[in-house]
Amino acid sequence: MRLKKSILNFYKELIFIFKKKINLDLKKLDLTSLNELFNYFGTDKGSAVNNPYSKDTDNTSKLVGHGYAKFYELHFNYFKNKEIKLLEIGTWKGASIASFYYYFNKAVIFCLDRNYKFQFRSNRINFCYCDTRNNDDIKNFEDLLINKKSELFDIIIDDGSHIYSDILNNFENFFKKVKPGGFYVIEDFNHYKYYPHLNDSPASSPGIEDIFQILKNKKKMQSILLSKDFQDYCFNNISEISIHKGAQQDSYIAFIKKV
Repeated sequence: MRLKKSILNFYKELIFIFKKKINLDLKKLDLTSLNELFNYFGTDKGSAVNNPYSKDTDNTSKLVGHGYAKFYELHFNYFKNKEIKLLEIGTWKGASIASFYYYFNKAVIFCLDRNYKFQFRSNRINFCYCDTRNNDDIKNFEDLLINKKSELFDIIIDDGSHIYSDILNNFENFFKKVKPGGFYVIEDFNHYKYYPHLNDSPASSPGIEDIFQILKNKKKMQSILLSKDFQDYCFNNISEISIHKGAQQDSYIAFIKKV
């Protein structure tokens, strides 16, 4: 079974390597605001995006969007024209990565996903197939970072599975890769409350929003997902946690700033 999966992944990777992609280095855009870019490329981070899950042939009236751009610009305007390094976990076809490519015009960007649907390329973009729950995949990603001399990031965005345990596991595994003064962002962190298939939280575990408050107050908590050592690390390395409510009922985003 494992061999079959490895062969299938190798086949998918081979197709991905030779698949024609949109070269962003050759594509000029006049759009300046992040919301315009989000809407142009069709990521639900924007304010007006056609529902990608609708089966209707004409879904122009069915617009969805979390409206996160104003929060990103609030926290990240400082980075806009700087030579930063950005990582996004969970990229799907790459709409948000393409948006960040134009907004952060000097950024080197890394992106992780557990599928090969990514459809862009650039000298500034590095895609890596990675299931963050798979140790072998994490090791491959670590090797890529060493090769690219990019072990630390100014910005890390988790827009991955939104499963309760995945959010916390990613936080513990990736927050240490944020540079001092940088940000770790968690999108849609309350999705597990709205969609039961995302909620694998143990009965005794605090909610994610409660965890943010506990970390702010520097109080230890009982958690099978966040180790006591990591909690200590957070107490010493988090300068602020900002939570914002987006446009939809389930739209919540957190910006965690490193000391």
